[in-house]
Amino acid sequence: MTTTVAAEAAAAAVGKTAVADPSDAGELQEVTALAGMDQQEAPEGAVLTQTERDGKVFIVLLKIQPDMCTTQDTTLGMGTCLPAKDCTKAGGTASGTCAKGFGVCCIALRRCGGSTSYNNTYFVNPGYSGTDTGTGACTLTVNRVNSNICQIRLDFLDFNVAQPDEDGNCVTDFLTVTPSTVPMICGTNTGQHMYVNVDPSGGPIRVTVDRSAASEVARSWNIKVSQIECNSENRAPSGCLQYYTETSGTVYSFNYDNAAPTPEEGTRQIANMNYGVCIEMADGYCGIIWERNTTGGNYSFTMSGNVDAVLPDLIGTPEAGATGEDCTTDYVIIPGGVTDTGEQNDRYCGLGFPGSVTSTSKPFTLYVNHDGDEALDFGNRGFCLNYRQITTC
Repeated sequence: MTTTVAAEAAAAAVGKTAVADPSDAGELQEVTALAGMDQQEAPEGAVLTQTERDGKVFIVLLKIQPDMCTTQDTTLGMGTCLPAKDCTKAGGTASGTCAKGFGVCCIALRRCGGSTSYNNTYFVNPGYSGTDTGTGACTLTVNRVNSNICQIRLDFLDFNVAQPDEDGNCVTDFLTVTPSTVPMICGTNTGQHMYVNVDPSGGPIRVTVDRSAASEVARSWNIKVSQIECNSENRAPSGCLQYYTETSGTVYSFNYDNAAPTPEEGTRQIANMNYGVCIEMADGYCGIIWERNTTGGNYSFTMSGNVDAVLPDLIGTPEAGATGEDCTTDYVIIPGGVTDTGEQNDRYCGLGFPGSVTSTSKPFTLYVNHDGDEALDFGNRGFCLNYRQITTC
């Protein structure tokens, strides 16, 4: 979609009278002098065209492309470049300018029952930026911005709904994406993200937060919905629910938190999770090292078993963990993994993690598996692992 702004081209400078074509009247946003401007000087994201009628009319058309732009909002940082009137028509909020001042960076904010055809739409709870105590399904309908969209990326800038039950099932509140195969999530997932593969020629995508009347949680969410073209360098590889592009970072399970689950005899782990986490291999790097993140305490790798049955000082250490064939329920897979003690294994589970696990298997991937039975997992938080790519292998 391209929006057109008609501008008077300094008629006096050329001795002519500028007259707008009546057929363009419905699209006129404003009249601005563009004397002497050629295509090389056109604002970024805009295209200039010229028309002359009967030797009297000289019209310059400024077409503002609806590209991504940076807003002035510290939380809602990305928008779509549009003429001011189009932003208002779309129910958006102008935050800064774009196209060298000829457009506004429009923030598309949507709530329950809303729909969007814009990239970088923010799906927020009713009452945002406050909390929500409503019930029922709250849905955003996402229409593709063009016919070349292969993925939707969801960034959970804020996400706090009811926790899973004692067996790790999301039964009170939960988020779903349809049609897709991405897992259902619930609990606290602020800072997480996921990629959703979509059919370029398919119908709308629906992002739904379902809320139960039984929940006592003050819910809140702010989900940035980005559309990724099929040929984009930002597209995640096949099989990756999550995709990290830095040479180092931190990966954690959905609903991970060092705090004890509620109730304490339950688990923060979400049942029935099976997905891949991919790390883009940077030029010049040949391997990747995984280590347990210890900044939040000892519980940053508690995936299977009962934390109350293990001495507190052992929680998180290799002695409390398990590998290989002993991992059959909840575990992570690091293909080609070798521990700091030289043990070769690809499965890691239990209530602790080795000092480090190094892999030179490519592509760099971490696979996550949670089965559907969390009844024997008491007090588990999930995992929080640091990674860093290495150049010496």
